[in-house]
Amino acid sequence: MSKKESKSKYENHLLLESGLSFANFTLLNGMFLIGFALLLDANEFMIGILAAIPLFANILQVFSAFIIDKTGSKKNTTIISLNLARVLWIIVIFVSFGLITYNPLILFIIVLIFSSILTAIGNLSLLAWMKDLVPTKHLSEFLGKRNAYASIGGIIVYLVASFLIDWNNSVEMFGLVFLFAIIIGVIGTFMLKDIPQKKGKLKTITFSKFKENMFEPFKNKSFKPLLTFGMVFSFATYVVSPFFIVFMLNDLGMSYFVVSIYLVIYLVARIFGLKIFGKIVDQYGSRPSLVIGTTIKCLTPFAFIFLTNSPWMHIVVFITFVTDAIGNAAIDLGLYRALFKSAPRKHDAYYLSAFTSSTNVIAAIGPIIGGAIAVLLKGTIVHPIKFLFFFSFVIRAFSISLIYKIQEPEKRSVDDVLVRMRTIRYFSFFANVYSIAEFTSKIVLFPTKQLFLLQRLTRTRMKKDVKSAISVIDKISGSLQRFNASNIDYYKERFRVLRRKLSKEVDNLDYQKGTFYDKIPTAALSEVKKLESVLDNVEIDSRKDEKAIEKRSDKIFKKIEKGKNKLIDAYERNIK
Repeated sequence: MSKKESKSKYENHLLLESGLSFANFTLLNGMFLIGFALLLDANEFMIGILAAIPLFANILQVFSAFIIDKTGSKKNTTIISLNLARVLWIIVIFVSFGLITYNPLILFIIVLIFSSILTAIGNLSLLAWMKDLVPTKHLSEFLGKRNAYASIGGIIVYLVASFLIDWNNSVEMFGLVFLFAIIIGVIGTFMLKDIPQKKGKLKTITFSKFKENMFEPFKNKSFKPLLTFGMVFSFATYVVSPFFIVFMLNDLGMSYFVVSIYLVIYLVARIFGLKIFGKIVDQYGSRPSLVIGTTIKCLTPFAFIFLTNSPWMHIVVFITFVTDAIGNAAIDLGLYRALFKSAPRKHDAYYLSAFTSSTNVIAAIGPIIGGAIAVLLKGTIVHPIKFLFFFSFVIRAFSISLIYKIQEPEKRSVDDVLVRMRTIRYFSFFANVYSIAEFTSKIVLFPTKQLFLLQRLTRTRMKKDVKSAISVIDKISGSLQRFNASNIDYYKERFRVLRRKLSKEVDNLDYQKGTFYDKIPTAALSEVKKLESVLDNVEIDSRKDEKAIEKRSDKIFKKIEKGKNKLIDAYERNIK
């Protein structure tokens, strides 16, 4: 077999594996995990915890990098971890058929915890392994294909499993669904068996070196903006994510099959989005796609706020699911490209694990907080889940401003991508959706933008006003040094003029009340007023009076000079 044929074969295996693995993931998470939990009498808070477990498990992805360094094998780490994660679900199957009766919900949570940890380790190893196999310039396109295969796998099992559960909504039927998930999951990891890996030297890494490598990404200034955006947007997404399905099943009265139809629509739209954005991201960079994707995804929770069980319900759900899928495709590809670009090959596993574990930890807090809020708001005039929709919308909109801090040397503008989108058949509609979503997101972004402008204007004004105050204080200080009995009449008038000027400067600093930018000039003004009062009321007719006034002016000079130096230092350090 030629090198080209061999490469084609293992790329096909990676694509098939993604379809089977995502089918496995679909049946063990999301709607089916929530449905099984509801049959076990879980409330919203428990559902939030169940949704958070797979995300919290990603904290341990950092140990995936350590295992890879210890074993020298991304391949073995991937296959062993994923197989163990999937086989563990046999315990849940035993629970569903009554073969194990001890506290089913707790046992379900325990299995989910260990399975999620192993899945997190395996997925990071697989991601690092793929990074070695696929050239960076074709990475977005390949990931687009891989995600398309995954979506197809998800579509098939969504339809089949949801039809079976609607036909027989019982724990036993969920047990059969989970059994099928194990089988296809193990077949998926079997597809990886013949795929090669880059041979590397076995590293005898110490735990202290591992810790050093683990914290390296967090010290990288160019990596931090990407990490910040990922964490904020993940929280915004997952604080409400599991409750979309709860809302559709309970509040809108949809069946599992109808919900699965919408999830299939979502996956089909995502395939389309991945295909288009795979090329757009490679051509125009990550940032424009992240802006467009995040803005579009703001529409989803915003639209659900106004959704009721009405004849228009299905139209709204259809449009929001399609647009959300397109937005998600843009974000996924933009994030992965930015992440792979920022991760140095030597420590790529550590950068990947730092990003995925950090974002997933924050994301995991989301459904727990969301569930707690929903439980607390029960019985109030506020609809618990609709409040979460609004909360998610606000944070999603805010996260758009964080994208512009992500460093990307070859970045292009959002307008460039919108122009390209309008030339693609069936895709120009989404350029218009972006415009609507951008307008909607300004509900949140406008105050943020105004606050930024206000801060900038305040800083500019402060810089000018403090500098003027320092100038006047400096003139007063100079005058005090030159003061003597022979020029007392001149200085009486000079202090009067400088006091008026300083008083005006202190008034200008009114918006800085309580800070040393205001306190020091105010203290200087007070001292000047005291000396001015003495000069107005005392006639110099003896050496004694002259010396007393000179002594007092020297004392005031030292106070003012000390304060002035503090003010100059603060000005230079903070606002110059």
